[in-house]
Amino acid sequence: MAGKTKTYTNEQLLKKVRRLRSLMSIFAPSMTKKAKLRAGTELYIETDEGLVRVLAYNLEREQTLPLFVNMHGSGFVMGDAEMDDACMKTIAESIDVKILSIDYSLSPDYPFPKALNECYSVVKYAREHPEELGIDPELIAIGGQSAGGNLTAAMLLLDSERKQLGAKCAILDYPPLDVFTDASEKPHPKGSIPVFMSRMFDPCYLNDKEGRKNPLISPLYASVEQVKSFPPTLVITASRDSLCEEGERFRDMLMEAGVDVTHKRFEARHGFNLKPGPAADESWQLIMDFLRRHLLDC
Repeated sequence: MAGKTKTYTNEQLLKKVRRLRSLMSIFAPSMTKKAKLRAGTELYIETDEGLVRVLAYNLEREQTLPLFVNMHGSGFVMGDAEMDDACMKTIAESIDVKILSIDYSLSPDYPFPKALNECYSVVKYAREHPEELGIDPELIAIGGQSAGGNLTAAMLLLDSERKQLGAKCAILDYPPLDVFTDASEKPHPKGSIPVFMSRMFDPCYLNDKEGRKNPLISPLYASVEQVKSFPPTLVITASRDSLCEEGERFRDMLMEAGVDVTHKRFEARHGFNLKPGPAADESWQLIMDFLRRHLLDC
């Protein structure tokens, strides 16, 4: 059935996702349950979108430091800030930055643009309240894994019009950037995201296929002109990931627009750096070096 997109009603999507979350709570509890033990400090930030939960790192430090805002992955439909807790702990212990890791609202309960608006509003709040957070508002980085990388790119596209965030740099870690194209039409090397799963995740974010061409949903559909305002951007892709090609096409568009791009393709699967291993260590070192270069050595 290559090229034929499966359609679901909103009610069917909710039923499927709730079943999936139930299964994941058994087989991958770290993706569905907020950990009782965490390195980050739980905060609720009052934003234009209401209260948004975040995990904060190094916020207790008295020094004024740069800020890194992180968004987790899991297809917009699962996960929470705890997914990235160990990784954020490593960054917080290794470089002099404060971190807010956002626990945005999940689809399909809260479809586009809820998560995007929440994430944008958290960064906007941070920029407008630097004394409260003890940060330098001119030194803010944003980034995320998978869906979090999509949200990062979408926030930058949104900010190209609003000009409220002033991000110093950005990190797109194996992001889905084309939510419109059916998963069967994308590369699917062994071990990549199953087609049936992508076909469920994509409409959860917006259950209107034509609407998913919106660059705020599928940043790959942005124009070169729209991405010219992007700050220095790190793009990480994985060779055994169905999203590798679109990530590298977006890299090429950024470079065509004159954006300062750093890119590395890892011989790995989607989500590889959320599990221990040499490639994971190398990727997080790359991310920390990138943050140091643009937030601390500038």
